[in-house]
This record gives sequence, C-alpha cells and structure tokens, in this order.
Amino acid sequence: MSRVLLVNMPLFNLRWPNLGPSLLKAQLAGRGLACDMVYLNYDFAEMIGEECYTWLADCFAFVLGGERLFARHYFADRLPPDDVYWNEVLLAADSGLTEEDRRDYQRACEAVTPFLDRCEAALDWSQYSVVGFAASFQQTMSSLCLARRIKSRLPQTQIVFGGAACEGPMGVELLARFPEIDYVCVGEADHAFPDLVEQVFSGEPMARPTGVVGRDMLDSGQAVPPNPCDFLTRDLNGLPYPDFDDYFARADRSSLKEQVHSLLFFETSRGCWWGQKHHCAFCGLNGGRLDYRSKSPRRAVDELRYLVERHGVHRACSADNIFDHRYFDSFLPMLRDEELDLAFVFEMKTNLKRRQIAALIEAGMGAAQLGIETFITPVLKMIGKGATAVQNLQTLKWLSEPGIEVKWNVLYGFPGEDPADYAALADLIPSLVHLAPPLAVGRVRMDRFAPFFEDPNRWGMKNPRPYRAFECVFPFGKESLSRLAYYFDYDYADGREPMQYAARALAEIEAWQRTAGSVTLRQFNRDDGVTILTDTRPCASAFQHRLSGWGRGLYDYCDTGRSLKKVLASTPEWGGGEQVSASAIQRQLDEWLADRLMVLIDGRYLSLALRAES
Repeated sequence: MSRVLLVNMPLFNLRWPNLGPSLLKAQLAGRGLACDMVYLNYDFAEMIGEECYTWLADCFAFVLGGERLFARHYFADRLPPDDVYWNEVLLAADSGLTEEDRRDYQRACEAVTPFLDRCEAALDWSQYSVVGFAASFQQTMSSLCLARRIKSRLPQTQIVFGGAACEGPMGVELLARFPEIDYVCVGEADHAFPDLVEQVFSGEPMARPTGVVGRDMLDSGQAVPPNPCDFLTRDLNGLPYPDFDDYFARADRSSLKEQVHSLLFFETSRGCWWGQKHHCAFCGLNGGRLDYRSKSPRRAVDELRYLVERHGVHRACSADNIFDHRYFDSFLPMLRDEELDLAFVFEMKTNLKRRQIAALIEAGMGAAQLGIETFITPVLKMIGKGATAVQNLQTLKWLSEPGIEVKWNVLYGFPGEDPADYAALADLIPSLVHLAPPLAVGRVRMDRFAPFFEDPNRWGMKNPRPYRAFECVFPFGKESLSRLAYYFDYDYADGREPMQYAARALAEIEAWQRTAGSVTLRQFNRDDGVTILTDTRPCASAFQHRLSGWGRGLYDYCDTGRSLKKVLASTPEWGGGEQVSASAIQRQLDEWLADRLMVLIDGRYLSLALRAES
C-alpha cells in the first residue's frame, strides 16, 4: 500500500500536462517512491464535450464557474441559488451570455455527480496510502468532492492538497474548513511533499517538513503558514525533468484526441526578476516568492530536447512569469542551434529591442504573452511596470509584424489615474487597429499578495472584500472567505467611476477587436529606393503613400520611438547625405501624424507600418 496517487481534476486545461505534479512524480521516483498520476479532467471533458469544457475552463476562471459546478454538489442547498449566481456574478461579468449558454452550464452541472461516480469506480483507491490533489485553475471544489468520497471509504488514506489555491493562508483555511484534507503544501513543494510522503510511509511521528501544514498542527495552534521564502527551491538545475507520461497516455486514448492538440509545458525560471526590484502594484503572482531563480541555459535547452524527443510534440508553453533577460545571448542561440523545430510561448516584458525579437523568432517563438496593460505612461509608472507606452507600442508592432500570436490585455480603472488620459487613449486606438488586438479588457482587480491587497489605503482603495463569486462557492462567514479568496473587489477612496471617463476608449478597443485581421498598414521597401505604405485601416487617408529620399530614411529611423531632438541630431544617419532643414522635418512628421502613419507618444515619434519584403 506504500504508493502515492497524484490527481488532476477539472477544470485544468486539456491541452497540456500539469507541471507541478509532474515534477513531484519525478522527485518521488528519484527517491524510489512508487507514484501514479491520473488526469480525471479528461473524464469530465469526455462527458460534457470538449467545446463546453474548454469554454468553462478558459472563460469562467475569474467568476469561479468551475468551482461553482462542484460546490453545488458539495454544499447542496447551503449556497445561494443558481439564479443569484447567474444574475449577480456571471451576467455582471459578461452581459453577452445567453439563455443557451445558461443551458450549457446547467448541463455541465448535471454531469458532476455521474462524473464523481465514475472517478470513484475507476480506480482501486485502497492501493494508495497518500493521494495528492492539485488545487489550481478551478480545481479546488472538484478535488474536495472526490477527496470526501475517498476519505469516507478509506479514512486511513492521507489526503494532501497543494497548488495555487493553497498558497499561504488560503491553504491553512482550506485545511480548517474541509475535514477530508490531512495536509496542505502552502508553497513550493518540490522537497516538502516527498519528505512528507517518506514520513507517512515510515509511520513514525516527527516534525512536519517546512511548507507543510497538517491537521495535527491545527489542533495545537501551530497552523501558521511559514514564510514562503524559507522553503524555496533555490537550485532549479537540481530538479528532475517532469514526468509527462501519464498525461500523454491519457490524451492518446481519449475520445477527444482529434480535438485536443497537446502542448508541452515547461519552466526555465521561477519568481520575477523585475518584481524582485519593483513589485507591480496589481500583480499577485508568485505569492511571497518573488525571488528570481532560473535554470542554466544549457540545462533548460537539454530539458526541452528531452521532452520533445520523448513525446514527439513540437509546441510548448512556458510557465515562467517573465523571460530571463540574460537568455537572449545564451539560451536562445543554443535553442536555435538545436534545431528542435519547437514553437514556444513565453511571457515577457515589453522593453524589448528589435534584435531581441528577431532572436526569439529565430529560436522558434510561435507566440508571445506581453504585459502591456495600457498605453498610458503615467499609469505604467504609477504601478511600477518598468516600461513606457512607446515601448509597449513598438514591441507590439514588432511582434505583430511576423504574424505570430500576441497575447495581451488592457486594464483600466487604476486608482489615481488621470481621467483625461483616456481621451488621448481613445484618440490613439484607431491608429493601431492593424496590430494584434488585446485578448481581453477589464477593470483592474485586487489580487491576494499584490501591493494593492497588502496596502490598499496607500493606493486609494477602500473596503476590500472577497469577490462576489466566492460567496456562491463557499457558504462561510466573511472572515473565512477573506482567507480563502484570491480575487477581491474594492471601492475607490475618491468615489470615482472609471466607466464615466473610460467608456469611449473601451468602445474603440472593442472596435479594434472586431477589426483584427481584416486591415493592414504595411511597409514595402523597394530596391529602387522607394518605400510604399499600403493602408486599409478605417482611418486611412489614402490607400497608398510613397516615400523616397530622406523621407524614406526618416520613416525607417522612427521604427523605434525617437524624440524630435534625437531626430534632428541624427540627420546624417538617416538623411542619405541630403541637407534637410528642421522645419522640413517637422512638416513631414506632422503630415505623417495627420495621416496616422505615425504617432507621437511620450514625446517620441513612432512609425506604425509593419515591415514586409518587397
């Protein structure tokens, strides 16, 4: 019976393996501890259909749609009724939801009990002395439902929870509220979980590993989450390669095999090198673990080669919160030279240079996730993003050029922002509709662990409270909810209503999203010294513009945002030997601004056309 089972419940994404448990399985194997892993999220998806499952997994995270499905089963009539959840949470978040959407959601609700019955019958649970549940990505209540069934049948089985929903005080409160849980891992568990398993297998009482809180500690008053920095995994090179075999075996035998196109999931770093210096005010990622650690370039590339060769998959998504800026001259050239034919995704800052983007593309980057948030520099400075609007815009332009997928969001409603900036933003947006649009737009949240959450008064926020959806998932009092919740609502200390000043800008962004892919502003540099700009945007003043001589050089020079002072001082660099007066330069820049071929932002002129081969 000395075996471990790691369980991956709904609504974890079908498209990739769960990295955390996959690392734990490999760690256990390295200690000679037997471990299996099951992807029961696939079972639920097979019951309700891939389209419905992906809709719930991708679109309902913030409103806790997946948690509510299983909370209804766990708590029955202790929760607010479905009408309340639908009207006060779902419709409040997305007024475009239809009655057909509601029926689809209800069908998923009706599948919960048959799904849990299927899970309970599918395995011989008695062969496992430890069952670990990953509680992230709308998995908490589904895991609790199954854990309760296991515990009622096999009370001696030790149930362990870990993952993002168990970070710090959230994990301790889960342990206190749900008797089926024996232990929670309240942070990184690379060493704590295997140590705990060895303790359980030995049957000998001893001090719990740092980072693990047990039910016995609740009774003795010791259930205080430790400082997460006390048990960080410092040496990422010492971690094993993740064991994804169970995921790919399950995906391969699924009836959804043709609908789900699997990716590899990997990490090259943990923490955030920028956040370690300047914690972005709204960001709660990493909990208290901002300390940045990255793998050596050689180790990172070797791991990717191993995963590609073992699983035959050539698309991968990074779990990193930020790309290691030291990797441009090490990891990327190594990865390029490996010729893995691997299309990868990374999240990165936006203060990139064109040559750095070229290095990413050459190494195989197939998509990028950018932390843009807004094109208002005072807001970016206020929240500590470490980038300006012109940097955001030029990076978006350069990544839109090769046609790869660019993922980014717009946030608004930051406390202390100047409403007047949104008029300028609304005027800017029509010039940008040929670029990759934002995936989503939303009012900035207050997330646990973020500076907004830790000191709301400093930021002009008051009355922080768990987001309404948590009341529809957990039937507990306010104090308990405040310990369980990750998302929080708030009021503005100055009483502002952001929609009163942001509405026009948001409407322009919605128009951008509708226009995406159907218009262009493209730059063709011909060999005869002429540049042709082709413009099909709704704001276009002409279908084509012809540039030659110093005008062509100047437009190219402003591919990176340039101040007027820099433009005038660099005439020998872009002027082609011509003598050009300051007044002629200013007239040309003003003409391009009027034609929306260029923007003036942060005191810098930036050309907007996407370069193409002639």
